[in-house]
Amino acid sequence: MRKLLLSILCLLSFQAYAGEKVAYQNWIVDMNGATTEAYTANDSKSSFGVFCAADKCLFYLHQALQCQPGAKYSVLMNSATVSTALSMQCTQIGVNLFQILDPFDAVLNAVKAGDTIGFAVALQSGAFGVTRFSLAGSTDAIRRALSEAAKANQRSAPAPAPAPAPPANSPGMRGLKDILI
Repeated sequence: MRKLLLSILCLLSFQAYAGEKVAYQNWIVDMNGATTEAYTANDSKSSFGVFCAADKCLFYLHQALQCQPGAKYSVLMNSATVSTALSMQCTQIGVNLFQILDPFDAVLNAVKAGDTIGFAVALQSGAFGVTRFSLAGSTDAIRRALSEAAKANQRSAPAPAPAPAPPANSPGMRGLKDILI
């Protein structure tokens, strides 16, 4: 799992070549074919978004707080109707530190509810570092990012051999189609 996260974020850092960017109010969707990202930034130059490569998507925070690469931390997330504790894993890409938020569904549900979302991270001093982000345009931006990622995955996947259908109550493997907003 850690290798997958590192691979995905490495792709994030090398997105230098031109791709299509579309604005949805305070959110940007950046599509370059191999990866798709929907993100927003706040006044403190922190960013929050969803990044997709292949059939995997993850939510991340990128902020000025220092963390130890590979370490897992707790973070409190709050939106209009969702308040919960999350896990975040610190990952270093180049000189930048990203915090990968988990579980994905909890963040997705919080993004769907409200005008803003906030994250509180415990600091070594005993205080909390708090960042807030606008959700204006997030629903459409994230929907577009997940949809583009699903399309890219379909284009790159080889034609599957016919297989028997799984039982209706089988949980199976969860794909991008299942998480589209």
